[in-house]
Amino acid sequence: MSNTTNYSQNKQVDAFFRGQTLGAPATLYFALLTCSKGARANSTAYSTSGPDGIYLTATDTLIHYYVCTGSGTSSSGQPAYAGTPGEVISDGTAQFTEQTVNLQAGTAQIEPSGGSYARVAVVASETNFAGTQSAGSTTASSGTMATTSNNVAITWPSPTGNWQPTGGAIWGTAIYDASTGGNCWWWEPLTVPKTVNNADAAPSFAISAWTYTCDIT
Repeated sequence: MSNTTNYSQNKQVDAFFRGQTLGAPATLYFALLTCSKGARANSTAYSTSGPDGIYLTATDTLIHYYVCTGSGTSSSGQPAYAGTPGEVISDGTAQFTEQTVNLQAGTAQIEPSGGSYARVAVVASETNFAGTQSAGSTTASSGTMATTSNNVAITWPSPTGNWQPTGGAIWGTAIYDASTGGNCWWWEPLTVPKTVNNADAAPSFAISAWTYTCDIT
């Protein structure tokens, strides 16, 4: 995870350069993000009603979230999706817009509804999150790769219903500062989107399976 929202960016700038309190949450609430239509499909009707959301691996090799901004039918073969933030792609007679800009604004995050879904609370601490020097470490960060990971499993409730619309998928995860509502601080696509259905095993990030890397480029 490394994509910060505008809210998070503004908090960091004000704290480090403008003498303001960061106000980082004492407890992090991990969320899952859904899209209504799952993976982009060939020769498929899409609608702005909703609007229909898809995920796909763009030419930058990363998974991106797009929504239908022009109703129509996708082409028989996927056109080039570069993954440029906010890009608008004509795909057959349909049109899709990449959602990084709206995710940064905190307006494109859609979570599951019902089925016992709830955000997962994890206290921010050296015990629960590794120092940058190594996975599993519990002392102050002293590494060089600007990466932390989870020292405890992050496990959602066992689903009692499907957690994505019919034909949809869980495509990403996000961190908020409240159990419901609140402010989104970070978001990131999963490496492999998936479906979470009624009676499936509780979704979970095993210890060290979730990572966060500061931008060090």
